[in-house]
Amino acid sequence: MSSTLIRLKLLATKISGGFPDTEKLEEKEQNLRKEYEDFTAFESSEELKLYQNLKQWAESDEPLKEKKQLERLAYKGSEEHKLELELASLSKNKALKNYLKLKDTDTLRFFEEFKQSGKHEEFQSLEAFVNSTDYKANRKNFKKDNSPEYQKEIAYNQLKNDTSLKRYTKLLKQADLKDYYSIKESDTLKRYLEVKSYVESDEFKKKKEYLQSKNKFDQTESFKKLQEYNTIKNSEKVKWFYKVKDSSKFDKLKQWELTFADDFEDKSLDHSKWIPRYFWGEAILNKGYSMANESHCYTEGQNLKLDNSKLTIETRREKANGLAWDAKFGFVPKAFDYTSGIISTGNYFRQKHGKFEAKVRFSDTKGIYHAFWLVGDTMLPEVDVFRKRGDKQNIQGAFFWQNGEPNKHKKSIADVSVDLSKKYYILSIEWTDKQITWFVNGIPFKEQTNNLPDAPLYVVLSSGVTKDVTDISLPATLDVDWVRCWKRVH
Repeated sequence: MSSTLIRLKLLATKISGGFPDTEKLEEKEQNLRKEYEDFTAFESSEELKLYQNLKQWAESDEPLKEKKQLERLAYKGSEEHKLELELASLSKNKALKNYLKLKDTDTLRFFEEFKQSGKHEEFQSLEAFVNSTDYKANRKNFKKDNSPEYQKEIAYNQLKNDTSLKRYTKLLKQADLKDYYSIKESDTLKRYLEVKSYVESDEFKKKKEYLQSKNKFDQTESFKKLQEYNTIKNSEKVKWFYKVKDSSKFDKLKQWELTFADDFEDKSLDHSKWIPRYFWGEAILNKGYSMANESHCYTEGQNLKLDNSKLTIETRREKANGLAWDAKFGFVPKAFDYTSGIISTGNYFRQKHGKFEAKVRFSDTKGIYHAFWLVGDTMLPEVDVFRKRGDKQNIQGAFFWQNGEPNKHKKSIADVSVDLSKKYYILSIEWTDKQITWFVNGIPFKEQTNNLPDAPLYVVLSSGVTKDVTDISLPATLDVDWVRCWKRVH
């Protein structure tokens, strides 16, 4: 981004009424990140997997092929139709009709019962005896003697006049009774009953109704799958997913991976992330120190307060004894008139390139400075994401680097007019191998393209006294809502 473009953006910001509102900006980003989280969650969900499988199937020729096959199905010529025709043909069989007519009637029950009585056979036997030549030749003697032979004739005459026997004898001559017994054990009857049972079943009726229907495909599982596919396809979630999937909405989010964050939710400083002193005080002395030219003592966390999800670094007017680093004499004892605080990630987090940002506000107190800066194992290079000098009205973005001569350095500083004493702002840099760009609420205000750092740097937040501080204006505070660091992944 050129310096001209940065100036134009700042001018446009000034004309439009200032930097974007921090809370609205943050809410917008939070909503976007929440939407992106929803997007990535849905991207790997079973619901989307189901939809994609259904879509692949629905767009294949399989459903259409199945539908056409079903449209060719007809009742006429089907197995069911053949069975119905067979039943109609069997039902016309005369002998079968007579069987069905007699079956379960009183006539048949009488015939079966009389047949079991044996009277018809008895009558036939008596008739044959009475009509025999031998009986006729000796009938007079048999009658005279009232012999057993004659008693048979009497029994014969009695049976001859029996109405049941007459009825039975008449039935024997009827064709329908003969048909009944000819069909009773036949394969014809067996087949008829088998076909009739199926044709009259619910299964047959449903099959017939299905084959005669005009919407066979609508009754299939494939049709249900197509309905499910269309329902999911037209759902708000799927429409939203594919709309944002093919857009650039999340492109910026996808470029960054969170590498460090602290929202200061705890009641005390997270010592797995921060040390409450300069890094070299931790590494060499295991205690804090200040610089020899500083009027404040960096205490061991006493000037840090965590409350209501924010970190406060407080600068106070109070006496304190501590160590000061003097380039000539090293670490020396010193009495200070002021105290303040510093935290750094020197022990735990360092990063080369990326985005470094914090949401901050502070007391605009003359003689007090506040800073959010990056540094490595040496004092230079140093990148000030922002610094607020006590004698300046604006905040600054600054970069310091070694110019090759001992105890000398070069610097590049840009001022931007923004009042952090009234509300929070998000101050950040984006650092690549080509440039470092400074931002306030996403609006760039400075760029550095030469002498860039070539090693990982760590994060420092600090406050302190510069000069001409007015005691009545103390304590002064630097409030930090959160700190976040990102690395570029695309």
